[in-house]
Amino acid sequence: MLLFAVAAPLLACAWPSRRAGVAMAGFAVSTVVLWGWHLPVAYDLALSHVGVYWLMQISLLGAALWFWREVFAPGRTPVEALTLLIAGFAQMGLLGAILTFAPEALYAAHAVAPMDWGFSPLADQQLGGILMWVPASLPYAVVAGAVAQRGWAALRAGNA
Repeated sequence: MLLFAVAAPLLACAWPSRRAGVAMAGFAVSTVVLWGWHLPVAYDLALSHVGVYWLMQISLLGAALWFWREVFAPGRTPVEALTLLIAGFAQMGLLGAILTFAPEALYAAHAVAPMDWGFSPLADQQLGGILMWVPASLPYAVVAGAVAQRGWAALRAGNA
């Protein structure tokens, strides 16, 4: 979540795109990568093998960076950027909701570890889902507010 919603947008601001690309490609790839790594077989494999774990982290960051660079790309209209932001938030929120409301724990890798913290595997998964659903939405909302404000300011300046 931190890679997707915090690190990637900050890196995209520091390392901006030179021009707008195919916005939906960045969105589609980031969605497939995020959801793919949350399939139980992929997630459990990543948590059982150090090399696969780092492949997961690098691919999540790379895909999220592509998405956020498209959001911030020069020439991207406010409507396009807002559409990307809403779609990005919606897919992460949906994944978070699935994890939160699943009737049983999905990941074998969490069968024991959460108990050290007093959580059952299902409660740990539900907490992870809520974190993906609620706090992860904040960067999307902040950026969407800034994009909307800039768009309104540009409209006012053009009509003044």
